[in-house]
Amino acid sequence: MSTETKTTKNGSRGIVDSFTEWSLNWVPDSMVFVLVLTVIVYLMGLGLTKHGPMDLIDDYAKGFWLLLTFAMQMTIMMITGFVVADSKLVKSGIVKLVDWPKTAKSTMIMFCLVVGIVAWMHWGIGLMLSIVMCKEIAVRKRGMGIHFPLLAGASYCVMVIMANGPSQAAPLLAATPGNFLEKTIGGLIPLTQTALSPFLLTFMLVQLFCLPIILVLLMPKKENAVEIDEATFKEYTYVQPKAVDTASLRPAERWERSRILPTAVAAVMLIWVGKFFVVNGVSKLDLNVINFSFFALGLLLHGTPHSFIASVRQGVNTTFGVIIQFPMYAGIFGIISFSGLASIITHWFISISTPGTYAWVVFAYTAFMDFFVPSGGSKFVIEAPYIIPAGQALGVPVHHIINAYSTGGQLANNIQPFWALPFLAAYKLKFQDILPYTFAIFLVSGILGTIAFLLFPMGL
Repeated sequence: MSTETKTTKNGSRGIVDSFTEWSLNWVPDSMVFVLVLTVIVYLMGLGLTKHGPMDLIDDYAKGFWLLLTFAMQMTIMMITGFVVADSKLVKSGIVKLVDWPKTAKSTMIMFCLVVGIVAWMHWGIGLMLSIVMCKEIAVRKRGMGIHFPLLAGASYCVMVIMANGPSQAAPLLAATPGNFLEKTIGGLIPLTQTALSPFLLTFMLVQLFCLPIILVLLMPKKENAVEIDEATFKEYTYVQPKAVDTASLRPAERWERSRILPTAVAAVMLIWVGKFFVVNGVSKLDLNVINFSFFALGLLLHGTPHSFIASVRQGVNTTFGVIIQFPMYAGIFGIISFSGLASIITHWFISISTPGTYAWVVFAYTAFMDFFVPSGGSKFVIEAPYIIPAGQALGVPVHHIINAYSTGGQLANNIQPFWALPFLAAYKLKFQDILPYTFAIFLVSGILGTIAFLLFPMGL
């Protein structure tokens, strides 16, 4: 498919290509980052603390297994998000939504709002929904003049910007009882002070309002739009073979395709979820409750063990990074926390900040670091031991530090190819094709974040 952006001048296109090429050449896989970070933190410990070579290895080993529970929680969250979005009911609902708007601009607005709201609720579902809905729009609105690289860019940047909601790792970790950072952060921080706080909810609503406006303004005229070609159209419209008739199956295979057990178990689980909210409201919502809820929804929506497990098998492919890298991040956490390195870095942050600027410093620092270390929240484990004490020393509330941290991390993803890879593979595009649009969102969101954290350094 030809994806040359006709509305972009050669000079600016060259800058975009050069930036993307540099990023793809020099920003490696996240596994490389965690190995490099391990070496850097170890050398920092040798040079800045009193712990010797073997002491630091002991610190690493002591911390290595601290993230087992958190790693499993994040793995379940990613899988259940995929499973819910992969269900037939959700996919049929997507088709109805796509057919509703009748113009290119109204389609773009609907797409941004739906993906943004769902991604805010659960980034895993938002990721799958964004890709599926983008493909459906490209197919069902073909001929309407919707520029496909812009649509693909909107699919990615709206999802990552709006994913700063209650399914983000940092606020969920802070709200979950028994987490290993509970002493560092001074107890539990409920989601009503982070992802569900008045400050962050207002900020996210402003972004949700601005994103579709910007993307609509960036839409080229119909005659300049590049749509999907015939080969991609055929790929997107391929129909899977029909399922086997259950009457010809063995009894065990029929049980695998029966709705009785999954529906009954899901119903009981959802009854408990309803009871939880009636008794506790949203203030006690944590990672375990969210996972429990989406696990039940996945069972209910798929209906049969066969469909559920088939979807889980696909979803597991998205979790390998969490499973293998979280123990290594925990080891780095061990060096930072147990060697005394955290106190040294804390003083560095205090020296360059004031109570009025610290939240913005964290916002900017995280955006910068997450471009080079796209960790999906796991990096918070090694940074919390110094960014939170520094903020506490300056009188900045812990929950607002977490808000700044998670917001900055999402900002960086707009110009970082790492998280865009599954989108690019699905759309048969290069990062150069969507970067002009995601970069525009990066600039606007960066300005909004700067204004928000400088005007409200302590939150609302």
